[in-house]
Amino acid sequence: MRGPMHRAADRAISTEGMAAIGFGLTVLMIAVTGGLLMQTGDFLSDGGPILSTNADPVQADGEDAQWLRIRHESGASVAVADLDLIVKLPDHDKRARLHGLPTRRLTQDDYSGNHIFTRGRRGIDGVAAARNGSGAQFEAGSEIAVRIEQRRVDLQPGQTIEVTIRHTESGTVVSRERIGVSG
Repeated sequence: MRGPMHRAADRAISTEGMAAIGFGLTVLMIAVTGGLLMQTGDFLSDGGPILSTNADPVQADGEDAQWLRIRHESGASVAVADLDLIVKLPDHDKRARLHGLPTRRLTQDDYSGNHIFTRGRRGIDGVAAARNGSGAQFEAGSEIAVRIEQRRVDLQPGQTIEVTIRHTESGTVVSRERIGVSG
């Protein structure tokens, strides 16, 4: 014996079922969008300090050769000990993160990544080499300066250096600079 036969139209989803599916898809899209925004957190202000920086081109030759100098133009004053300096040399496929600031002399313990900085007292200047140590402030008018070791990386005119300054306490990127190398 056979039961009642159902036609195809009898098996459709009800209006309430369609509303539930639509609501579920909306929640899913919001979750995916939120996840993507969280991944781009470096570009969003999340309560960290806001400041403006500037840098002149790095000289490839001469008395001031290979010095990378980043000046604090305006904005929040930040403890140097709360900053990381990330230097990328795309033309040489090298990258290093300077995290042991302030320091009177650069050592291998002060950075991670490729060996690109001049070690010792000749490799650091400005507030990054402040005599008062942990009290050093990166504030308007001050500069952080590091020297790229010429024996390790011979910079040439036309090349580019990418520098990111990150506030370690909040995880916020406070500065990004693309700096050219001149002759």
